[in-house]
Amino acid sequence: MHYATRLNSLKSRPELSFPPGPIGTQDLLKRAARIQGLSALSLNFPEHFTPATLRETRETIEALGLGVDSLNIRYPAQPFGDGGFTHPSAAVRQDAIDLTCRALDACGDLGGNHVIVWPGYDGFDYAFQDSYERMFGHTVEGFAQVAAHNPDMRVGIEYKPWEPRKYSVVGNMGEALLVVQEIGAANLGVVMDYCHAQMANEHAPKAAALALRHQKLFGVHLNDGYGRQDDGLMVGTASLLTTLELLVLLERGRYPGTIYFDTFPVREDPVRECEWNIRITERLLGLARELAADPSIGTGHDAFNVTRVIEHLLFPEHVHG
Repeated sequence: MHYATRLNSLKSRPELSFPPGPIGTQDLLKRAARIQGLSALSLNFPEHFTPATLRETRETIEALGLGVDSLNIRYPAQPFGDGGFTHPSAAVRQDAIDLTCRALDACGDLGGNHVIVWPGYDGFDYAFQDSYERMFGHTVEGFAQVAAHNPDMRVGIEYKPWEPRKYSVVGNMGEALLVVQEIGAANLGVVMDYCHAQMANEHAPKAAALALRHQKLFGVHLNDGYGRQDDGLMVGTASLLTTLELLVLLERGRYPGTIYFDTFPVREDPVRECEWNIRITERLLGLARELAADPSIGTGHDAFNVTRVIEHLLFPEHVHG
């Protein structure tokens, strides 16, 4: 399994490795290179670099012995605060599409093959504010154009039920898969963020299973939280059993992608935090492979499946059949 991390999470606790002054992308890349077990990077575009700085960014990444797995689109509030693909203005909608297509080009130039699109401003805040049919239709049109821009580049829709808008147009796995189904492009799929699934009141393993059923799970953002907001806690620290079940589903579904740690360390050493995420995921994956090979686990509508899993976790020497 390849592991990537949220580059902005490395901004926390600057006193541990940065001299005083502004923290730039080059500093974050150098900090990422210190993380044991990290094999890939997922940068934000155009936040972390622009076409003008692409060559310098690529050379730094290569010199550090890392690679680029994907790019995450970050649409600036100006001009996209009222929507990107769903903005009332056709000109602004096209600007959002063009920015996304430039990200596909930049990702290819960096050696990656996956652009993750979180349409954060595509949504609404009030009843009667806009036409839901129009917004969904323009969402479909936007993603169709992006997917057609480069059929060799995978495009993943990262859904989130709310924030920054009160309601998102694409707020759960079902809505994301509906967009994918309507377009029907082989290179268009879904990225599931664990905390976003929690916020949508989804059971993350079930949501992943829906996408795996159609071979449309293009990415997994792993983190943890309590479901009320986008907590971005360390992996396995709040809902360990559900995290383990998700990894079992990924093993059984032969998930081919990267696990990206979308966490938000604030008080924690971000290097140590990411190393924990990698270490616990590796250990849980080892257990997940054992459980995935047991056809009696996760079948039969048997509540005692979970007790057997708990015994595997806590008391492996006393596991019962």
